[in-house]
Parts: sequence; structure tokens; C-alpha cells
Amino acid sequence: MAAITKLMLVAASVFLAGVPLAASQQAHQEKDQGKNYYAVVFLNRESLVGGTQRNVGFFKRPSGDTIWTNIYGRNLLSFGLAIWEGKSSKRYYIAAGNGLHRSIDGGKTWRVLTDWRTEEILSVAPDPIDSAVIYVSTPFGVFKSIDEGRHWEKKTSGMKKWFVKKVVVDVNNRKKLFAVAEGDVYRSTDSGEHWVPLHAGLTDVQSFAQDPVSSEHLLAGGEDNGIRLTLDGGKKWQAAQGVSKESFYAIAISPDGHTAYAGGFKTGLWTSTDAGVSWKLLWQNPDIEAISTIHIEKNDSRHLMIGTSGQGIYESLDAGMTWRHAGLKGCQVRQIELYP
Repeated sequence: MAAITKLMLVAASVFLAGVPLAASQQAHQEKDQGKNYYAVVFLNRESLVGGTQRNVGFFKRPSGDTIWTNIYGRNLLSFGLAIWEGKSSKRYYIAAGNGLHRSIDGGKTWRVLTDWRTEEILSVAPDPIDSAVIYVSTPFGVFKSIDEGRHWEKKTSGMKKWFVKKVVVDVNNRKKLFAVAEGDVYRSTDSGEHWVPLHAGLTDVQSFAQDPVSSEHLLAGGEDNGIRLTLDGGKKWQAAQGVSKESFYAIAISPDGHTAYAGGFKTGLWTSTDAGVSWKLLWQNPDIEAISTIHIEKNDSRHLMIGTSGQGIYESLDAGMTWRHAGLKGCQVRQIELYP
């Protein structure tokens, strides 16, 4: 198998499930010309050779194109990604099973920034302004670098359990952080120096989202616990209505602050139009075992993508009313981003 593998999607010139590509889809592709979608793949069931993973890692698909290309790490078990952009530079980060990988030349070359103490990186969150500051989550807590990854310091003061699945920088205040840890969601107001539990009421937190409009509005999903929300930054939590106590691995809030989406293990895709207070089932596909990530396009909130646990990516251009398979068949997709 070649080092760079191209996975064909349904071409724009052919029929989709018997229906020709709509004019709205063509217009959407034209609007996003020059942008690229990026995805990280942890598992590829279609490329298991002698028990060894093939064709996993970091993928790229130009918006409006029909091809995903593996641009780095075809044997790299990837958990998450982040893209940082300054005035004159940009950096790609991949959180992977063998460390934090960074590229400063558009993905042509890569460097591992972490050592054996922080080998398994579950997520990465660079400071939105200062490129020297990077946060990562690991099974052993949150680690922070203030020198672009040359040195790392463990930041777990106040945490009862250290297995941290995800670290998130607040949308409005870069000194405020959230950590999705085993048993609870933690918050720091001093750049990770100290953490306090928010008592979300979930025994095993699996997913987390912060409202991009109202930063005190938070959603959290649990393992066999359904969804809980707070509108005051974690002082008071309540159980979401209308949704069963299932396992939700992915939650996302639309740029409007009111619409939200959630999915998990055999749950289908759920939606809320009242900031997560009440939910209804939006779409169910029996072929999908689990939804692992949800992407909402910032400039067009009707454009959704979901990554699954082994069925690749599905895409909707009408807020989830209709869907098409969008490639990476057989892949467990952990995160999807559009850039720039």
C-alpha cells in the first residue's frame, strides 16, 4: 500500500442515492473554495494487515473535492487535532498514542514534542494567542508547556482523578480551562495551576461542549448517564429532558448558541433547539455503531459532519435532515476540523 492513500468519496458529478447533487450543495462547495477539511483517524477496520494498523493518522480533503488524502502517519493512532494560526505562521498538532506531533510547514514535516512522561496524548489545546503555550490531556493528568513543547509540567492540583480525556480553552478567556476527567468536569481560572470540580453529576464524563455565545452554558454527556447542562458555569446542573440515559460520546453547540447536537453508542443523532434543555432524535442509521465526533461549520451551521466508530464520515448540508456518506469508510474518526 502506498504511503499516501486516497479514499474516494461519491463524486460530485454522479448521482447520490439516486438523486443528483443539488444546486445548494454545489453552491456550498463554491463558497468554501480554498478551505480544507482535516480529520484524525484512530482505527481503520478496512486496513488491518496481520493485526497491524494501516492508513490511520491525519487526513485532508479540500472543500468541494471528493478525495481524502492521508498526509501524515499512516500507522499513527490519533485521538485529536488542533490548528493554530498567527499573523505569519500556523501550526498543526496531532494528539496521538505516541506523543504530541507538530508541523509548522503545512504538514510536510513533523516533530514529536513530548517524551515518555507524556507519551499518550488524548487531546491538545494550544493557547489561542501565545503559540508558546500548549495544553495536553493524558491518562496521567493535564500537562502544560510554555516554550512551544520543549518542556512540560504536570498540572493536576485539585484533581481527584488524573485520567483526563480532553482539555479545552474557554471561548472568551484564555486563562480559563476545562478538563473532562474521569468522574467529573474540572475548571481552572489560572491557566491550569489549580482545578476545581464542577460536580456535573455524571459518573463517567465522555463528552463536553461550551456555548460559543454564552460561555457559562456548558453541556456534558456521560457513559449510560445521558446529558446534563448548566447555564451558570457549573454552579447548578440539570438533567436534559427527552433524551434517554445512554452513552453520549460527542456533543457540539452551534454558533447560534441555541442549537446543539449529540450522539454516542447506538444512540443516533439527537438535537436540541433550546440550548440543550430538551432533545429529540434527529437521525438514526442502523449501520452506525457509535458517533465519536460532531463538526458544525462556523459560517454555515446547517453544514454538519459526524465521525463514527468505524463507518467513516457522514455529511449533511441541511441541518441533519438528509445525509450522505462522506468517505473514510471503515475508519474510526476522532475529530474533524475546517481550516481556515
